[in-house]
Amino acid sequence: MHTKLLLLLCVLVKAGSAVAQYNLVENYSFETYNDCPVSISGFTWDGDYYCDDWYAASGGTPDYYNACAPGFTQVSVPTNLFAADQPARTGDAYGGFWTDLYDNNSFLYREYVQHELAEPLVAGTCYYVEFWSAPAVQSDFLEAEHATTDAIGAYFAVEKIGSPGISDVLDVTPQIENNGTGNYINPPGEWTKICGFFEATGGESWVAIGNFHPDDEVEVVAYDGGELGANPLVYLFIEDVLVSPVDSMLYLPDTVVCNPFVLSAPSCANSYLWNTGETTAEITVYATGEYWLQMETSCGTIYDTASVLFVEDSLYTTSDITEICFTELPYTLNGSPSYDSYLWSTGETTGSIEIDAAGTYYLQGFTDCASFIDSFTIDVIPPIGLFPELGDDILFCEPVWEITLTVPEGFQSYNWSNGETDESITVNSAGTYTITVESLCETFTDNVTISEDPYLNATINLGEDLILCPVGGIDVLLIDAGNDLPNYTWNTGETTSSILVTTPGTYFVTADLLCKDASDTIQVTYCEDIAVANAFSPNGDGFNDNAFVIVMDPNRVLSFQIFNRWGELVFQGNANQLGWNGIFEGKVQPIGSYVYVLQYLSTSGAEQVMQGNITLVR
Repeated sequence: MHTKLLLLLCVLVKAGSAVAQYNLVENYSFETYNDCPVSISGFTWDGDYYCDDWYAASGGTPDYYNACAPGFTQVSVPTNLFAADQPARTGDAYGGFWTDLYDNNSFLYREYVQHELAEPLVAGTCYYVEFWSAPAVQSDFLEAEHATTDAIGAYFAVEKIGSPGISDVLDVTPQIENNGTGNYINPPGEWTKICGFFEATGGESWVAIGNFHPDDEVEVVAYDGGELGANPLVYLFIEDVLVSPVDSMLYLPDTVVCNPFVLSAPSCANSYLWNTGETTAEITVYATGEYWLQMETSCGTIYDTASVLFVEDSLYTTSDITEICFTELPYTLNGSPSYDSYLWSTGETTGSIEIDAAGTYYLQGFTDCASFIDSFTIDVIPPIGLFPELGDDILFCEPVWEITLTVPEGFQSYNWSNGETDESITVNSAGTYTITVESLCETFTDNVTISEDPYLNATINLGEDLILCPVGGIDVLLIDAGNDLPNYTWNTGETTSSILVTTPGTYFVTADLLCKDASDTIQVTYCEDIAVANAFSPNGDGFNDNAFVIVMDPNRVLSFQIFNRWGELVFQGNANQLGWNGIFEGKVQPIGSYVYVLQYLSTSGAEQVMQGNITLVR
């Protein structure tokens, strides 16, 4: 929308900062001179030979600088003996003086400038004093010392102060004091304001400016970009001296403007209170109105008012609606770069602002005498508040299974690792399944691993019970659980797939599997005075390779026969041949159970028959 405003104003006035109605320092900017300076030490106590109405305030010799001086004189502007580039603040001239040498009380040399005021000060009247100073970068003539200070002030006296025979610290108390304030004269090339208020006792006709303190009361610091040396030298320039009755000052001028306007008060009051509630030395106003200021000073309370009228020849409005994700917060709103000044509804006055919440934000922009009102409506998409939780990993202990994996509805898209794109999938095979879901502003991923037990139906078979018979040469037995399963644990503490035993007892082993444990138990006993091993393994490993009769006296064996499961005699032995190696008619016999028949003599000499089963294993 574009609204044209008709103006009935004839004159548009743009006001500056505080303006003095009159200045008691007539040659306040050192511009008027009797003769162009030709060397340093241009100010003397007894005469204003160069700069009109300015004198030294002691036997020290301050310096006068003016752009009229040739460069070789070293007292020109902006380049001179003490400065590589120090422009005048106003005009073409300024003064300069030493304020501290070595900062150790070894050489209390000071320089001061003084001026006779246009008229004596009136007793009980409050005066505003202001002057500007800058630090020298060549205070040692070599640009090796980089020192500055806040020790500078102004002293008002009835008569001309000092004498040409004194060049140390003047024993007076300045009414305007900057020492100890932390308002350091800094940086080089720029001017620092020193100001203050004081109530005259009456008759003061001279003002002197310099450092009125001994070294032990002065703080010397490095100026910006420099380092402080062991023997600091402080040299300061002086410019634009103002002394004016407070009641003649116009701090807040009435004005007509078309852009935001800064109302400024002197920066040296003790406190400030504006009708806007602000407590700073200056405020920026954006609307027509009456503005008042209350300042507390060393003279008491000072009041001032200003009428500010804003006018426009054009008003433009725009609006914009933007939807963003919450992840984009904080979000930057940018005003038009063509505006000269900005005022946001948040109170900020920059070209752009950062916001951290949804809402409508307004910007009032100004350029020339046109005003712009832009609205920015920001809609923030909040977190969806849902998460694709597939849960813990799953182990199935059934040979056949099926499961449905599901995540919540409400997302914009679903992408499973198997290619499906619905909220749910049904699976029946082991593996890792991953889901990636997206909302307008968020992406989430979750996965679940489904496992099966590869040893679901596995078992352990330790075989038939075993007999230890040291008398028959069987003093160690191999118990083998097989090497097909993981995680064996024997009751002996061993964790191998097989163990060797030399003592009778019960031996058991467990394999720790995913779904259930597999285990088996075997008994190992000692043999009687005559016995037959119940198992053998003719595999050539040196253990249990033969099926044989266990007896101390082989002559007690009358006959030892072994039959296969078809009743065929596969071995015929006697006292001279007590063992069978598992071979019949030159062929290795199959594993399985065989029947033995043993005829022997008991220890009393009676014939006995023993029969049983022998297991052949490989």
